[in-house]
Order: sequence, then C-alpha cells, then structure tokens
Amino acid sequence: MLINEVAKKCGITKKAVQYYVEQHMVNPNVLENGYKDFTAQDVEIIKRIVLYRRLGLSIPEIKQVLEKKDNVKNILYQKTLDMEKEKIRHSILKKIAEGESVEELSDEINEINSKSVIIKRLLDLFPSYYGKFISLNFSRYLTGPIETEEQKNAFQEIIEFFDGVPDMAIPIHLQEYLDQYLELYSREEGTEKINSILQEKQDAMQDINAFVDNNKEILDAYHNFKQTEEYKSSPAYQFMELMKEFCSSNGYYDVFIPAMRRLSPLYNEYYEQMLRANEEFIKKHPEYMD
Repeated sequence: MLINEVAKKCGITKKAVQYYVEQHMVNPNVLENGYKDFTAQDVEIIKRIVLYRRLGLSIPEIKQVLEKKDNVKNILYQKTLDMEKEKIRHSILKKIAEGESVEELSDEINEINSKSVIIKRLLDLFPSYYGKFISLNFSRYLTGPIETEEQKNAFQEIIEFFDGVPDMAIPIHLQEYLDQYLELYSREEGTEKINSILQEKQDAMQDINAFVDNNKEILDAYHNFKQTEEYKSSPAYQFMELMKEFCSSNGYYDVFIPAMRRLSPLYNEYYEQMLRANEEFIKKHPEYMD
C-alpha cells in the first residue's frame, strides 16, 4: 500500500505519514523504484499513533506506548502530577486577578517549581513501581525548596541510593493489585484521600492514648482480622510483606529515611512525632503488637 492510500485510510496528510516513518514509528518496505510499501499492520500502527496524538501524547510518549503498552500507566501518572501543578498555577493566577500582588505570592510560586523538580527527579530516578509508591507517600513532604548544603547532600544521597536499588520483582497478581492502587491514588481525589489519611494519622499521634481509647472497638476488630487467613492471603498483606523484605534488604531504613529527614524538615518533624507515638503505643498497648 502506497503513502497516498495510507494517508487517506488514516485521515491524515502524506507529510504526517512521512514524519512517522522518519521517527521510526513504522518501517515500511522500500520498493525498487524508491516508493514505500506499507503493510496492513503499518496502517493499524499509524491509526493508533493518530489516536494517541489526539489524546495529547507527545511523539516520545507514543514511542514508549508502542514499545510497551503498559508504559501508558507511567505517562498517566506523570500527566496527573502535571495537572496538579497546573491546578496550583491556576489558583495562584486567580489570586492575582483578584488583587493580590505577584510578590506576595512569591513563596507559593517558588514552591511549585521546588516540588516539580523534586518529584520529577524522584520519578525519573526511582525504579518502576517502587518509585511510584514512594512518591505517593512522600510527595506531601517534598513541597519546600532545597536551600541548605545539608539538603543538597541529602538529595544527592537519595539519587545515588535509588540509582543502585534493583528493580523490585513483583508477582503478576500483585502487579495488577498495585496498578489498580496507583491508578486510583494518582487521580486528584485519590491524592486528596492519601493526604487525608496521612493527616488523620498525624492528628492521632498528637495523643496516641486518646486515639486508642476513642477507637478501641475498631482497633480490636482490625487486630483480630490481621490474624485471619483471609487477611494473610490478601494482596494488601502480601505486598506489604514484599515491601518490608525489599526495604530491609536494600538500605531503605539506613540510607533513604535518614536522607529524607535531612532533606525535608516537614518529614523530619513527622518522623520524630511518629517515633514518640510508637514508643508510647508499644508501652501502653502491647496487646496490639503481635
């Protein structure tokens, strides 16, 4: 099939078809007369490219998806983060339109770039599922700028640490579970839910004994459920155990956590609060520790 027919079937120009060939997204046979001969499979690929372009994907992103369909999940995750940043920018512009000066909002504006750089580099450098899981759980503590030499060194330690971390071997059924988790919590409402859970946890740590007293029935039920085979055979438990093993054998607690504490004053404050609450919880409520 020659380029004129391909362009007509795909509803695009010949120039567009030629561009996709130049980008090595399709590789038609070249006839003796120099004309390109496209197969039916080439046409299907080009139709797919056109649809992805209409979704707003860039050529490099489409190449990733053509190479491996699962890569669309990584693209979705990154675009979700980009949308969150755009939402913050829109909110700041609205404040300016309502009369606040750009100088008054400089901290908020600078914070967007600081968060953008840190999160993007984490996503770029952290291996696959592990990186996404970490970014979902730590992004709220990475909104401040890197200002001090100690923070710069800590961030470099994190980069070097994750550069050396091997990809986590995740069984197929847990990959499916994690994909669903990431898809849910990568959306705006999912991000808000995670932040809400973390905030509730932080509030509970303010007075751990009061929290236990006020929620004893729920804690007892959860503690009993954790002893059942139903819980121990669940994907949530299996993934948690996999993460425990992976983290303990790769220096997560010895390298990453200390570096995170130096990088983020906000996380360090949370971590110290968590240590105090855990110590009090273990001392006063050992019945929950098996």
